[in-house]
Amino acid sequence: MASTENGAAPISTESRVDQVVVAPTLLDAARTIVRGPSLNRTKTAGYDIKAGERVLLVEKATDDPAVTAALVEAMTELDASVDIFHVDVADRALDPLDEFRGMMHNVPGIERDVAFDAWQGRLKWLEDAAVKQGYSLLLQGEGGPLPVLDGTRYEGIPWYHRATFPAAGFPWPLWDRINETAWKPIWEHGRGANVHLTDPEGTDLRFELKAEHWTAEHYERTNSRRRFVDKYYLGHLYGYPTPPYNPMPTVNGVVAGTLNHYGKPFQHCTLTVEDGQVTRIDGGGEYGEKWREVLHETRNIQYPEHPGPGLFWLWEAAIGTHPKMVRPPYAFSLAGHAAMFERLSSGYMHMGFGTANGNPSEAWAEERGITWGHLHIHLQLPTYVLTSTAGEDFTVVEEGRLSALSDPGVVELAEQLGNPEELLQKAWTPPLPGVNEPGDYWADYAHDPATWLDNHAAKLRAG
Repeated sequence: MASTENGAAPISTESRVDQVVVAPTLLDAARTIVRGPSLNRTKTAGYDIKAGERVLLVEKATDDPAVTAALVEAMTELDASVDIFHVDVADRALDPLDEFRGMMHNVPGIERDVAFDAWQGRLKWLEDAAVKQGYSLLLQGEGGPLPVLDGTRYEGIPWYHRATFPAAGFPWPLWDRINETAWKPIWEHGRGANVHLTDPEGTDLRFELKAEHWTAEHYERTNSRRRFVDKYYLGHLYGYPTPPYNPMPTVNGVVAGTLNHYGKPFQHCTLTVEDGQVTRIDGGGEYGEKWREVLHETRNIQYPEHPGPGLFWLWEAAIGTHPKMVRPPYAFSLAGHAAMFERLSSGYMHMGFGTANGNPSEAWAEERGITWGHLHIHLQLPTYVLTSTAGEDFTVVEEGRLSALSDPGVVELAEQLGNPEELLQKAWTPPLPGVNEPGDYWADYAHDPATWLDNHAAKLRAG
């Protein structure tokens, strides 16, 4: 592997191998995912491969070749044919502003990076090519909504690393039940409810779930995507109603953390949220400094789906649901796929501020050359408690554990599929000093989480 572009030392690749050998666990996982139901999702349930089908698989140089080999073998076992489109991407360490490159658009002062764009983005022209060439299935992408193609199924690969790919082998009926069970208290008891969201890194936020977000008419008036539906949003449960907002749901408190989707872990950052909008950003190092700059520059812009001027209104409080999703080695590099994988881990949450993916405000801003997109802070060990209008409390997540994993119906189904203790045991818990690891959070971690995480990962590798 080449050294990083900024001259830093090469990223450790101890867990990768030059010669690809498909481990039985990877092949077993591939055999499961290729038979699962196709739902047109980046956080996919399966690929529904049938004999005679033609598959176009997009593999990037930063993707794990062992995963590619496992998928190809599993699909050819079903008498499908696979063409691989290889994208050459030079690996590099993540930097503090990569979240802006991955999630924002038209931001002054943010220079594009060819390697990052090739790694993070989907190749749109291949979508047209897959249809024109008569492919049955196109596989690419790890986040965001996928378009519906004419005659070609489209699915993502949200686990393109040998450390994360075993999650693809989790029994689909059980993941389906976990999602359904976790979503049930929000859908059935959330209209008009209040939520208290906390996290040991400092988040303390309260908000209400307005009843109008349960109706189709609410979204139709602005042609916005409707995400609050009776059928859960797989692997990404919306714990907060999505735009449009008018009036804004009551949202007040602070959101704090050290991770986002695409960037290097950043110095502890605290967002002050008043009536749904970020009004102040403290800390965050270079990430926080740039966020404060964009907050100021967009303060007077009225986006169509927002209740007042400004870009950074809370739009998502997304809950992960997969008990076997883990953080891979060398995560904070392109080859490690940043914190994108771990956001799917059960009980993990991410908070998004700005415009909602695929909604009208984004097209409106792009047409005018205005800054748009959204930024994240991850909640690694959150507690999410919903209080219904009847005064009943529902704990959806407690200290990073998804309550649905203990539900009798989920446990019963797990018993039918195998060993319930093994199936429902979380494969990974985010490490935080002073919380679930030795040390002091503020003295050892908050000022430089990247170094602490690198050192922690090195200790794990050393055994």
